[in-house]
Amino acid sequence: MDFTLKLKQEMKLSLTQEMKISMNILQMSSSNLKDFIEKEAMKNPMLEVTYSAPSSKYSSDEETPSPFDFIIEEKTLIDFLEEQLGYLKISPKIKSICEYVINNLDDRGYLSMSKLEIKKVLKASTAQMKEAMDIIYSLEPTGIGAENLKENLKIQLMAKNITDEKLFYLIDDFLEELGDRNYSLISEKLNISVEQIEDYLDIIKTLEPIPARGYFVGNKTNYVVPEAKIEIIDDELVVILNEEAIPKIKISSSYESTNSLADKNNMYTAINLIKSIEKRYITLERVLNQLIIKQKDFFFKGKDFLQTLTLKDIAKELNLHESTISRTVRDKFIETPQGMIAIKSLFLLNSECLEIKKTIEDLVKSEDKTSPLSDEKISLYFKNNGCNVARRTIAKYREELGIASTRERKRK
Repeated sequence: MDFTLKLKQEMKLSLTQEMKISMNILQMSSSNLKDFIEKEAMKNPMLEVTYSAPSSKYSSDEETPSPFDFIIEEKTLIDFLEEQLGYLKISPKIKSICEYVINNLDDRGYLSMSKLEIKKVLKASTAQMKEAMDIIYSLEPTGIGAENLKENLKIQLMAKNITDEKLFYLIDDFLEELGDRNYSLISEKLNISVEQIEDYLDIIKTLEPIPARGYFVGNKTNYVVPEAKIEIIDDELVVILNEEAIPKIKISSSYESTNSLADKNNMYTAINLIKSIEKRYITLERVLNQLIIKQKDFFFKGKDFLQTLTLKDIAKELNLHESTISRTVRDKFIETPQGMIAIKSLFLLNSECLEIKKTIEDLVKSEDKTSPLSDEKISLYFKNNGCNVARRTIAKYREELGIASTRERKRK
């Protein structure tokens, strides 16, 4: 995968080969890493690969799980986007435009045809097209539906409430120069210092050049190899890494070196690969050990007890960059007392929002259908229970949950 914003603009942010391999391996799931190791071993005679049977420390004492226990039907990106769309109260025309856009995304999450073409095909007005695209840009993952890299980056910046005109100008007109580190030209054209350019570069590096990364674009039934098992032992949560998920590698003792340049390159690659895999294990274990602390109630009691938690929170605890945490949890699953889950599902931006929505659902389910609760009455319920939630917020959450209005819910 490309971590240097090198999409069509051929960005060339300088990373050593060692760093690239290390980041790539950190991001891989166990199954992908296994395939990668086997391919490397075929190319590199310095590498010796051995496979081990599952150990008792990872397998359950009661029963060895069937591989079919770990088959998960993944939602596609289209499913995920259409589900979010379903929560919004929009006109049929705007919804049809949004659905058309969603079904015309490529595997990166970019539009496969221009907005102008879509407008012509659907006979949509300029205002309708703008309204629909604004809705698309509000969906997760942020940046979805952009026509190109530049637009994608700007959508993500606006979602972060960053509206620096010079930064936008830099992205629009000097992205290639930025990749080539032609700072003197940029400095002259934008009338900013090199330090400011580097600050802008740091911001850009936090953005995702491929918004669909980590999501399945087509239909896929995925065989999940758990990265670790979270067990309760003596009322304590314990992380047990699944080290048997990938083969062991070492420098081959049988290979006869000739001290050629090819041998030196192979040795360097082999050592770097071994170090990168070890670093992956260490980072993954550190992250999981923090997660069992931060989300302890979830592991013991279930999903209703998830707490607000962001990548930034874990990054701060471990003194790592937020992007490192993102790569560590991406596309990885763990076996827990609550079943097989994606690690990224343990991150929650606003648990209070979920709690409010759940309460709204519960109140509506138990209401008298001949006299359903108004948004104002639900707001009053929260206020009487020590939580101020505005009527407008109740209406918003109710619509996001797909719950009809009071009048529409009333039974005669």
